[in-house]
Amino acid sequence: LAFSLKNFAELYGKKMGVTVTKLMPKLWGDHFFNKTEKKWKKTCEEGYVRGFCQFILDPIYLVFETLMDPKADPAACIAMLDKVGIKLTNEDKEHTGKDLLKIAMRKWLPAGDTLLQMISIHLPSPVTAQKYRMEMLYEGPHDDELALGIKNCDPEGPVGMYISKMVPT
Repeated sequence: LAFSLKNFAELYGKKMGVTVTKLMPKLWGDHFFNKTEKKWKKTCEEGYVRGFCQFILDPIYLVFETLMDPKADPAACIAMLDKVGIKLTNEDKEHTGKDLLKIAMRKWLPAGDTLLQMISIHLPSPVTAQKYRMEMLYEGPHDDELALGIKNCDPEGPVGMYISKMVPT
């Protein structure tokens, strides 16, 4: 289970007719939503619930509670997952409890997609990063052809290989 605000902003943005960039800030911090009035406020008043809780935590908790409830009706569980946007195969629908929860979470909030999204947003591009990484990775002279090829991410530069041994501690 892994998610970002962008995941949920994309999901709710379509339903609410709001852009992702406008909805994302409302899903974090002091932003409260009233379901009946369909209005946002920056102060918590009666009938208003924090956006993060209402649109992110509560749906996740609902999926967990419903799927882990041994008394839950399997058809109701499948319907609830469909409502949240989780499409299950016929084979997936045969599972119950923890197994179904794992399948549902993998399909709904895949960790790999979120990790890749976070990497692309928060880490520098290879072209930018190589300018300072070369000094840590390359032990040869920093002004030779290979060092400059690494530093500039030069596709026409010489080919080099870095070998690292991972030692468990």
